[in-house]
Amino acid sequence: MPNNETDRSNAAEDALQLEMPTRSLTIPEASEWLQVIAENEDVDPPLLTQERLSRNLQGLAISADWCIAVRSKKPNQLLLLHEMAHLVCANKNHGTEFRTQVVRFLRRYVSVTHAARLHALYEESGLSVDPFSSSM
Repeated sequence: MPNNETDRSNAAEDALQLEMPTRSLTIPEASEWLQVIAENEDVDPPLLTQERLSRNLQGLAISADWCIAVRSKKPNQLLLLHEMAHLVCANKNHGTEFRTQVVRFLRRYVSVTHAARLHALYEESGLSVDPFSSSM
């Protein structure tokens, strides 16, 4: 099992994506989807770009520029929500606030089943996350 909080958070998300894949979207589709999410969350929509990133990075949130860079031409919804959570959280690391936000986004924009499973995977990895609620 990975040792640090970031690696364990990412490993839990990778496990979810293998077990219950989220949809892959083209860059234009993903941009439109992020715009809807931003409007619902009352934040500015991030600029989404496809970039050459290092092998260990699938995506990167750049708060100063309010943008998300992804390596793939068809990023999956979980990756996009992960990066969006980085943008909207006050604490930019992979801590409790971040994990809770990813679960919340999954619940609201993908499915309650995906959110419940990720919540469980985080907990099974010994990671703190706010209690899960199937209702909003």
